[in-house]
Amino acid sequence: MKRQLHGIHWMSTLLLTVVWVTLMGEVTLGNVVAGLLVGLFVQLVFPLPSVTVGLRFRPIAFLILTVRFLWDMTAASVQVAWLAVRPGPTVGGVVVDLRLRSDNDLFQTMTAEMVALVPGTVVIDLDSERRILTLHLLDVTTRQQAEVIRHRVLAQEARVLRALDPDPESVLNPRRRREVTD
Repeated sequence: MKRQLHGIHWMSTLLLTVVWVTLMGEVTLGNVVAGLLVGLFVQLVFPLPSVTVGLRFRPIAFLILTVRFLWDMTAASVQVAWLAVRPGPTVGGVVVDLRLRSDNDLFQTMTAEMVALVPGTVVIDLDSERRILTLHLLDVTTRQQAEVIRHRVLAQEARVLRALDPDPESVLNPRRRREVTD
């Protein structure tokens, strides 16, 4: 039986207590009690609304997402490091827009953040209403190179959706989208 007292969440209280004790630097009975009181006070004075995220965590897909993301970061770091130290002319970049498939703000933001963390790509803008992600790409001079990056970003979005979206195939395969009825 879950019991909740006027916006007090026990997990939040526990987390706030741990933060308090960590900030105090010493685990004592007084610090734990003070942390509990501070946690309760914060939740009573600053209540948060309930948030329904609508995620479905798939561990294998999440592992694939994580491993591929770490691989992309490592490979891009080596490429950018080489561009910085190699002899020859400086490299340029290009700005591209690409349309994401998901209309969910959370998944769009996660995709944009993961793309931004990979060296050589900078997220300039995310228009979530139109699902447009604007990127600056380093060392891209041809349309084919930009297309390769576009496919990588869309593959990253697909991995995010497969790891966390309740129904990723309805987003990734438009022919399987569910009909919305009133």
